[in-house]
Amino acid sequence: MDQHGTDWYAAALQNLTDTLIIVSLPKQVMLLNSAAEQLTGWKQSDSHGKAVSEILEFSSKSQALDHSLLLEPVLQSGQTVNIPDRTFLKESHAAEHLVTGRILPVREENGNIIGALYQLHTKSVEQSSHPKLGISEHVLHTFIENAPIAIALFDQQLCYLATSQRWLQDYGLDGEILLGRSHYEVFPEIPEHWKTAHQRALAGSVLRNEECFIRADGSLQWLRWVIQPWHESPGTIGGIVMLTEDITERKSLEEENRKLLEQFAASQKMESIGRLAGGVAHDFNNMLNVILGHVGLGLLDIDAKHPLYDHLVEIRSAAERSAELTEQLLAFASRQVIEPKLLDLNEIIEDMIKMLRRLIGEGIEFVWLPGASLGLVKMDPSQIDQILANLCVNASDAISGIGKITLETRNIEFDEAFCREHPGYLPGKYVQLAVSDSGSGMDQETLKNIFEPFFTTKRAGKGTGLGLATIYGIVKQNKGLTQVSSEVRSGSRFEISLPRQATGEKTRVVKETFETPPGQNEVILLIDDEAMLARTTRDILASLGYQVLTATNPREAIQAAQDFQGTIDLLISDVVMPEMNGKDLFNTLKIIRPELKVLYISGYTVNIIADHGVLKDGIIFLQKPFSRHQLAVKVRQVIEQDDSSDPV
Repeated sequence: MDQHGTDWYAAALQNLTDTLIIVSLPKQVMLLNSAAEQLTGWKQSDSHGKAVSEILEFSSKSQALDHSLLLEPVLQSGQTVNIPDRTFLKESHAAEHLVTGRILPVREENGNIIGALYQLHTKSVEQSSHPKLGISEHVLHTFIENAPIAIALFDQQLCYLATSQRWLQDYGLDGEILLGRSHYEVFPEIPEHWKTAHQRALAGSVLRNEECFIRADGSLQWLRWVIQPWHESPGTIGGIVMLTEDITERKSLEEENRKLLEQFAASQKMESIGRLAGGVAHDFNNMLNVILGHVGLGLLDIDAKHPLYDHLVEIRSAAERSAELTEQLLAFASRQVIEPKLLDLNEIIEDMIKMLRRLIGEGIEFVWLPGASLGLVKMDPSQIDQILANLCVNASDAISGIGKITLETRNIEFDEAFCREHPGYLPGKYVQLAVSDSGSGMDQETLKNIFEPFFTTKRAGKGTGLGLATIYGIVKQNKGLTQVSSEVRSGSRFEISLPRQATGEKTRVVKETFETPPGQNEVILLIDDEAMLARTTRDILASLGYQVLTATNPREAIQAAQDFQGTIDLLISDVVMPEMNGKDLFNTLKIIRPELKVLYISGYTVNIIADHGVLKDGIIFLQKPFSRHQLAVKVRQVIEQDDSSDPV
């Protein structure tokens, strides 16, 4: 390369707005461009050959950074090292600059590392024209050709003067001779907006942007590019320099980070709703229990012709809907109290088919496709009922007139490769339940919000917006995965994947009886620290035919157990109480009454109850609010169970 070519290189490097400093293997400065001169306060002629630590002096704010430590991996193994955040540099006249950037290796044609390139950015680096540098042709040629990003130098007619190897590689030009050829000859289909950018750069503008392109294989590529003039002499533009950098990986990481932040925000929202629901659940459930209890007792004393009968039925319905709303909020927040069992989904669904057909209604075809040799899942049967009912009702609502709903199950396995391509999935074996419909479908905006609590597309009064949110919470509580796909006018498909259990014997789910079993004059010791609720529960038990000893704190319960002369058949105990929790009370009473059995009741959420050691296999628990019928069934279940099954 002749001296004129060397001057082109020098002038181009001088006018790049990025701060560039080339350092030799002995860590001595070889080149400062004009931006580096302005940043450091050093002239190229004064800095040449000096130690880089003298030219780039870190401020005391930069946490004891050391150039030797930063340069070692660059010069020894060719790594690219990022300048740490919050790095400050001192200028020669005591000013300080906040910088970001990186240090890259500079290589010869044979790949040998001959130095390092500091590429720095500041918030206020101005362009200026400087005299041509007396840098050797070898250093400039090596810098351009082996730059780690794509660089091309052009004259005023957009003919190539020089390129980096990376430019040739990135644009499929390996082996081609570009020197003297027009850029538009090499790329005849170059977009018009790029040609406009070239002309603006030749007129003195500096342009930069990030753009997305579609590669030949159909994949996306993101490029960061800079186009700016270089000066042959002050005020005289000799051509332009183009720099492009493939930032596809960075954009991919940014997208992954964005999704993670969205997931984190959703998780935080769920946690907030969970805390809110959990905070009010105890008191709210206790109040509902009193209402439901007294309404139930009132309905026992009057017939359907009584003027108050319909009013009591409406009060009961409103209280039951309120209880369902609280339960849905707790389910969304994964704080619902559950009793997981090993289940065959096919059997559960078979038992629900008639009910589901009634929910869907006539005019809609219902197809049931049970998977063969289906694995078992561990889940509360009532939660499967909730999932199926919500999904089928939503599918039915999405169909206007005639349509089709398909319910299917299958075994499925997600490997690590699949999970890498589908964020949110975890590798493993699952049992999948899918509900698809031929309804109206959903747009992308709706899909983004369907699991949000209280979000609904139904008209006012037709939905609470908690159905799908409840499903999401239930599946999450059972360590499962929820996926939905939909297009407008093409229907929707919901896939619920639940962890497949490796071993175990499935549980036979006993259908709920609608008869209210009466007591047989057994004695029950009832303790609830809410006096109003204790009285209500006492009256319900008495109406069922039980003798009831009532206490409102553990001391009263222990005293009653000591004073009573006959047999006490059952302890019904609140879980969380001021002096002693229900589990500790039961263990204490067992010393006095070895024959005693226990039924725990509580209005608290699952995390509070679990903290008090109650949610163990084999322990029978009743969540408040409960009806007279529910209490009667649970009491008989505990009294009639075999003593050998006592878990405590």
